[in-house]
Amino acid sequence: MPNDPQHQNPQPGRDLQQAQPVLPGQRREPQAPQHPQHPQHPQPQRYAEARAHRVMDRAADAVWREVRDFPALAAWHPGIASSTAHPGNPRVRDLVTTDGIRLTEALHSVDDTLMTLEYGFVAHPFPLTDYRARMEVRPEGDTRCSVTWTATFRPAEGDGAALAAQFEAGVFAVGLEALRARGRG
Repeated sequence: MPNDPQHQNPQPGRDLQQAQPVLPGQRREPQAPQHPQHPQHPQPQRYAEARAHRVMDRAADAVWREVRDFPALAAWHPGIASSTAHPGNPRVRDLVTTDGIRLTEALHSVDDTLMTLEYGFVAHPFPLTDYRARMEVRPEGDTRCSVTWTATFRPAEGDGAALAAQFEAGVFAVGLEALRARGRG
C-alpha cells in the first residue's frame, strides 16, 4: 500500500515521531516542545551536599554514645554554645551557636546497630529548604572508627556550593575534629 501513511518511511528532516504508526481509532496528540531553560518549564531545583569524614583513634561504641546523645551536641562540638532538648520532646533540640545563631533540629531516625542518625532543621536562618543530615560511625577494629557527617539541602538560589562548603568546614569538620580530640585526653 504505497499511499498508506502507516507504512511510509520517514523522510530526511521529517519528525520521526510523526512517522510512527498510529493505530486505528487513535489520534496523535501534539507534543509540547521541551524547553529545559524556558520559564514555563523550569528545571527541578537540585540538592547540594555537604560532607566531612574523619578516622579516629577511638572505639566506635564510645564515639557513638556521644553522637547518639542528640540533645547534648554542645558537650562535644566547640561551635555550639548551648544544646538542650526541646521541652516535652527529647527528639527535638534547640541550639545556639557560639556566634549567636539559633537553630531547632528534629531527630528523624536512630539506628544503634548501624550507628547512624538522621535529623533535619525545624527552624533556622539559612537560605535553604529540605535540609537532611546524617551521621554514621563505623568501627575500624577495636580501637578505631570512622565518622561521616553529611547533609543534603535545596539552596534558595544558585547551586549551594558556598553554603555546603560552610557546613563542611565550619560545622562538620570542626565537630569531627573535636570528637577525634576527645579520645586523646
